[in-house]
Amino acid sequence: MRPYSGHVTDTQDSPAEADEAAAEAVPEPPREGRAAAIVLAVGALASLVGVLASLYSLTGMAEGLDETGVVLLALSLFSPIVITMFAGAVGGVLASRLAAPRRALAAAGSAVVGLAVGATAYGLFSVDASIALALGLILFGSALVGGLFALPRHRVPVVAGLLATVLLLVVMFARGLIESFSVTLFNDPLDQFGTLARTVPFAAGLACGMLAFLLLRRAKSGAKLPGHLIAGAIPGLFWLLSTVVAQIGVETLLAVGLDELAVADVANFALSFQSQYNGAMTALFAGALCSVLAYGFLLPRPAKRS
Repeated sequence: MRPYSGHVTDTQDSPAEADEAAAEAVPEPPREGRAAAIVLAVGALASLVGVLASLYSLTGMAEGLDETGVVLLALSLFSPIVITMFAGAVGGVLASRLAAPRRALAAAGSAVVGLAVGATAYGLFSVDASIALALGLILFGSALVGGLFALPRHRVPVVAGLLATVLLLVVMFARGLIESFSVTLFNDPLDQFGTLARTVPFAAGLACGMLAFLLLRRAKSGAKLPGHLIAGAIPGLFWLLSTVVAQIGVETLLAVGLDELAVADVANFALSFQSQYNGAMTALFAGALCSVLAYGFLLPRPAKRS
């Protein structure tokens, strides 16, 4: 037998042609529709504009933040983090629609969103350079964490989960409005806080899980049980990861802006994060369970062959 000469004959495929043939043999996974992309883009942009304007109007001070302002900014940090994380995921998904390599474009899209949000936050609070820099870096990191959701090859379950996350953000906004009302059905504000903390995450998780299931069913993507599980769990997972990033961000922000935190504020932060973690785990469990149960009971089963 003669040794291989390295020349390509008519009966042999070059390595490039072999790679192209292998790529064509693997079917491209279904992608999200244009309507879903538009909804995600509009929702992310509107949420970012709203939360940054609200954050500045609530905590911004012309002469810089005092100790009360720093604590108030830290207490308000969760909302911009969860929305920036969501926007980072959306930016990655939309950028990966353009061309290949999709994962590189997804990472670039999330980074662009993070840079834009971080730069905007820095400009809004630039009177306090150290606090503005810390806030900008926290939001930039939040967008990068959100971009991880745009990396999977099969994106339809992820997009369904992102659309369900829009519903979760709406529920969070509505809960904030309810808590801000001066008129309440509860005699004690702690009773209102506890009741909302127990019921809202569970109800929101169920609604998000059902919405994720309906979106996957309408898309006819052929997603199996793991896809429905992931789609239903994504809203709660966003909530959980945002809480982790917020806890790191709050500690960073307080270390930059304060020398010492009052005992009452320490208890307030501990109670807030405990509520966030409990709510995130409840929403994650309820969303995943609802989507899986809907997959098992509501999808038509194939007819049995006689």
